[in-house]
Amino acid sequence: MNSIPFLFLFLAIVATVVNIFLFVHYGVGGFKLSGLAVRAILLLVAIVCVVMAWRHRSYDAFKNPKQRWADRLRRWSFESDRFDAIHLEWAYQRMQARVLGRYLADKQSGKRCVILREPIMKDVAGKESVNPAFDGLCEGLGKGVTIVKVLEIGALEKPEPLPEGEEEPVVTGLKNETWTAFDLDDMLEDVGEFDLLISCVQLPADIIDKSGRFTLRNLAGRKLALLGGYSKEYDVALEEGSIVAAVTFKPNCRFDEKDIPEDDQKAFEKRYLLLEGGPRVELLPELLPVVPPEE
Repeated sequence: MNSIPFLFLFLAIVATVVNIFLFVHYGVGGFKLSGLAVRAILLLVAIVCVVMAWRHRSYDAFKNPKQRWADRLRRWSFESDRFDAIHLEWAYQRMQARVLGRYLADKQSGKRCVILREPIMKDVAGKESVNPAFDGLCEGLGKGVTIVKVLEIGALEKPEPLPEGEEEPVVTGLKNETWTAFDLDDMLEDVGEFDLLISCVQLPADIIDKSGRFTLRNLAGRKLALLGGYSKEYDVALEEGSIVAAVTFKPNCRFDEKDIPEDDQKAFEKRYLLLEGGPRVELLPELLPVVPPEE
């Protein structure tokens, strides 16, 4: 729960109560100029606190970047290391997506893409919040690649309404809901013409066969880029070029950074690897340059 609104409401109530007490005790004419100034300041404090509580009522994890002042206030109020760590992770998510987007804008210039992402949270007014990975991807793609459709994973089918008078059955145990290649193929059915699918989420395990080819009818002849969800199962598809690019974590990478480098490439190299699709030639150890030992 966000406690900021309650803090401001408490301060507003205190300022109002003190102001009322002074008014009742001294009356209208019992104050000198300094006393009236004090009451005016208390009234102003109460108004400001009410406004701040209202502005913070819908503050959430994926806030609007225009409300950066809310970050500074929250940090000043709580000095939370956890809050700083969350912001650092958002910065890395946005950066890695931006790097992939720039790569695709260069290598897949002029192509049409579909972006598959997780649902974005909405505030109480129904406005979409910020999603660091999606926003960074759009920044990186720029005008190099045209986004023709954005698809959100979620509930694949809405349950039918129950007849009047019937109650929903009680579900016991764990409910296992997975989506399949058929579900993704159905989502792509009405997209229209596109060349590239960029996925920000974990894809179904059965979308690619052992030869690295897509099992989906609506991905035939098209390419795939993975911002998230890469695994060894996709190695063949990456080598065959069905997957044109993928971002994955570096082996044994650490997550103990206190800040993020301003340069995207330096920041990217601290955590991630950009895997390029297509056949790759690995250098044998005997072909590597020999570095003379230090004296």
